[in-house]
Amino acid sequence: MKVLKVAAIVIGAVALAATGVGLAAGFGLGAGISTLAAGAATLTGISASVFSAVLIGGVLAIGMGIAEALTPKTSQGGSQTKWKADPYAGLPYPMGRTLVAGNIVYRRGHGSNNTYETFVTILSCVTAASIDATFMNKTTVTFDGGGNANGTYRNQVYQRTQLGRMPEPTALVPPIGSPTGWTSAHKLSGMAAVMNTFVYDTKSSNQLTSEPTPAWIGHWAKVWDPRLDSTYPGGNGTCRPLQEDTYVWSEDPHLHALTWCLGRWANGKKVCGIGAPLAAIDVGAFVEGANLNAARGWTLGGQIVTRPDTLWNSLKAMLQAGGATPVLVGGVFSCVNRAPRVSLATITRQDIVGDCTFSGTQPRRSRINGVIPMYRSEAHDWEIVSASAVTVPSFAAFDGGERIKEIQYPLAQNVNQVAQLAAYDICDAREAGPGSVPLKPWWLNYRIGDCVTFEPEDGLSVKTLLTGRSLDAQTGVVTYTIKTETDGKHAFALGQSGVAPPTASLTYDNSVATPDNDDWTLSGVSVGTDGSSIPTLTITGSCGNPSADAVLFDFRPYAEGLGAEDAWIIGGTEAPVVTTKLFPAVTPNTAYQVSIRYRVRGVVSDRLILGPVTAGSLGTAGGTQSAIANSFFIGLSPSAAADGTVTIHAGLRRYADGHADVAVNGATIASGLAAGSVTSIAYDDFGRAGGAVTYALYADDIDAHTGPAHPGRHYVGYVIIPAAGSPPASGGGTTPPGGGYRQISPEL
Repeated sequence: MKVLKVAAIVIGAVALAATGVGLAAGFGLGAGISTLAAGAATLTGISASVFSAVLIGGVLAIGMGIAEALTPKTSQGGSQTKWKADPYAGLPYPMGRTLVAGNIVYRRGHGSNNTYETFVTILSCVTAASIDATFMNKTTVTFDGGGNANGTYRNQVYQRTQLGRMPEPTALVPPIGSPTGWTSAHKLSGMAAVMNTFVYDTKSSNQLTSEPTPAWIGHWAKVWDPRLDSTYPGGNGTCRPLQEDTYVWSEDPHLHALTWCLGRWANGKKVCGIGAPLAAIDVGAFVEGANLNAARGWTLGGQIVTRPDTLWNSLKAMLQAGGATPVLVGGVFSCVNRAPRVSLATITRQDIVGDCTFSGTQPRRSRINGVIPMYRSEAHDWEIVSASAVTVPSFAAFDGGERIKEIQYPLAQNVNQVAQLAAYDICDAREAGPGSVPLKPWWLNYRIGDCVTFEPEDGLSVKTLLTGRSLDAQTGVVTYTIKTETDGKHAFALGQSGVAPPTASLTYDNSVATPDNDDWTLSGVSVGTDGSSIPTLTITGSCGNPSADAVLFDFRPYAEGLGAEDAWIIGGTEAPVVTTKLFPAVTPNTAYQVSIRYRVRGVVSDRLILGPVTAGSLGTAGGTQSAIANSFFIGLSPSAAADGTVTIHAGLRRYADGHADVAVNGATIASGLAAGSVTSIAYDDFGRAGGAVTYALYADDIDAHTGPAHPGRHYVGYVIIPAAGSPPASGGGTTPPGGGYRQISPEL
């Protein structure tokens, strides 16, 4: 009770000076809270109930200085992003632009088999400027004129909203169904609210199985802005105090704090806020802070609740976002703003009455050199997150190590703003003080937040900030609490920029790596036998991606300035076991590039581009190019024989109209080939009369087999030459045009 006894003496002395009532008749040392509140009400004109409401932890805020203004605590009313039904929770009071989930005040199932479920949610206990967006399970949902959701939730979710006019002309009307217990008298005037109906249709294949969790973004509480009030000195406009219908939307911390001091009223009843008379508010201090916020870009956004948050704690949270501290001195609500200030006077030894004290430094535990600021981040689903630490290396070096404190800024939503506020908190924690200086009566007219120069003796002169004040009514001695004020901290703090944490999410990297240069080799060659040859490009290598399900080949004539995706010709899609790829449809002695891409589960990699290389030349057995239309080649990759070498025999048949015509060729292609090697054949059918012809190739890799008609020979593939002078087309399959043989692994 020692603190309360001291408070009783201070208030009692002030009350005596104002009323002339003796100490014994007015207050005793053991005066209780209600007695103190009643005495303060006599002095200030504030009701005893309101005065009691600004008690913080049992300590009166009257005469309270900055040093006692603790960091505001996080709301005890639950997270603003959680949709809840709590009959003991206070009403939500959102400010600025932010996301809220509200508090459910009505829930009822109705319809046949409770097909419908209707909820009414209070989003704000005062009128909102706008409700901008609706979310269901963190997904934006829009609604048509009838209240039916568009898109995924069509015919499943319905919604009506109201901003909270005074009075509301009609109650919210259920978009579908008729829930019991909800009538036209349930208007919720003055409150922003929303009604949702969820449909559970068991006959639908796309039905709801549980309530989708909703939330809403809006521009919430409106405020009194004296700068827009022509009745306030320097103001211009129709905004008026205590006239809610003239209020304007703002996200300025000081204007919300000022309106909170006035209280929020409906039909003559205080809904929330302190409810102080206008004469008991230092409006100029709040206007000063609003102008500073506009210059710095500091804003406010978030939610408090009317219970269990205390009125004073809510006021502190609002002003904290504006870098200010609330004070209540002599029954007047004011705030101390962080801003450069000039010294208004000098305290000398002639001004001091009695003993003064001053601490040359803060206690080591309080002298922090870093802060981890916590703020509400839209990028993180409007949750409170920690930004990167704001540290001062020179302070840490002086202290011999880091001393970092986590501070929450519950109504700040900008990472740069909280970094600047954190820097201010670090610097203020290192200011020298506090000091207690009793002064003669003519010092009574200075306010908390003013700066004066403290020169108690020769050689000691420091700029100080008045952080608290008390008055001895019998002697007129005014005692100020002071601490140093360093001018350089303002530029330092305002130069900070914050670093937001990364957005947490589960992501799947489905990109496919580009083929490695070492996987493939490109060369330009001519292939053929008996003096006949055709130009080609040859790719050899192997797929370096074990997850690939295909290798994609493309080619193009080379030219300067081609982009990575320009002028490609499809070369074919091959299985990942491919080791050789030939490109026969190329122009002789021409430079080409080839690209290779890997495909994994439908995702294709970037191109590996090889070349340019020059395709080979063209040659014929007869020394002329008249039979080009009849020329083609087929590459073969033999499998291993028992002795590790292979002899390939091949038979080539020419077909007309899909039927066997004559055996054109059948001979040993190559012998003694190593397993996995590649060879090719070329053939010029000079006896061809013209027109479309299909050639089928049969081959085996068994050394003992000879002859074109051997039953062990396997169908390899075919070549179609459609007409003289046209490029050939090739293919494979399990059955040749004439039928009868199975396929082995060709490289066509």
